[in-house]
Amino acid sequence: MTTDGSTWRSAACGTVALVVLGMAGVVSLARYSVPALRAIPELAILSYPTLVVLAAANSTVLLVVFAVLGSATAPRTGLHSHVFAWASGGTPGWRAFRRSLPLAVAIGAGLFVLVTVLDVAFAPFTVLTSGEAVTDAAALEDLLASVPMRFLYGGVTEELLLRWGVMAPIAFVLWWGRNTVGEETETPSATAMWIAIVASAVAFGVGHLPALASTIGLTPALVVRTVLLNAIVGVALGWLFWRRSLEAAMVAHTTFHVVLVVVSVAGVLLG
Repeated sequence: MTTDGSTWRSAACGTVALVVLGMAGVVSLARYSVPALRAIPELAILSYPTLVVLAAANSTVLLVVFAVLGSATAPRTGLHSHVFAWASGGTPGWRAFRRSLPLAVAIGAGLFVLVTVLDVAFAPFTVLTSGEAVTDAAALEDLLASVPMRFLYGGVTEELLLRWGVMAPIAFVLWWGRNTVGEETETPSATAMWIAIVASAVAFGVGHLPALASTIGLTPALVVRTVLLNAIVGVALGWLFWRRSLEAAMVAHTTFHVVLVVVSVAGVLLG
């Protein structure tokens, strides 16, 4: 009884640490969303803090749910988070994390190059149209305003949601199912892990469609382009999570956005 209670307390501490880490991204996304909420007449009278809380509500619930799901399944499938291990009284392995940094940064930068090339290839089939013309100054202002959201929500919170909260549970279910009907194994097979990686990567791609649909009209080609490009990124990040750690995937994802912002700013200033 004591051991079980201690295990649950440790897991709860690890989960809380991950939620706190992910909340920085939730708040940054909520703050970025406030201008759009203020454009709604019914919400325009609300105070800024109220709008931030309102914008953060759904994301907070999702973060907590997926953090719990991941904490219940990831350690049992061999998937690792240094923050979770540290907060739950385990062995975080910060030295291994530091050794993973060059690989994570290289993958993040490489993914940006690959996505950019593929985006150019898709360009003839996906004509992006918006309701009004945007000047370079307005585009730069919006880009800079989105930096905290891109780095904190995109780089950190999305990894908690998609890799920790989706990929790990899928791997666990496949592993549990295989052990139920066949010979038991201590960890999921490589096949199960790749299914979980691809499934969570596709979910990652599909998850980008609502935001895109709110700004421009979706076409079949644009849907394919958006899901495919984001899924490619998700596969690489899922592999990093599997072979290195959740934090390595976060570094790679953040690096992708860092390169994107730097290239975009340079393009606006020099264009």
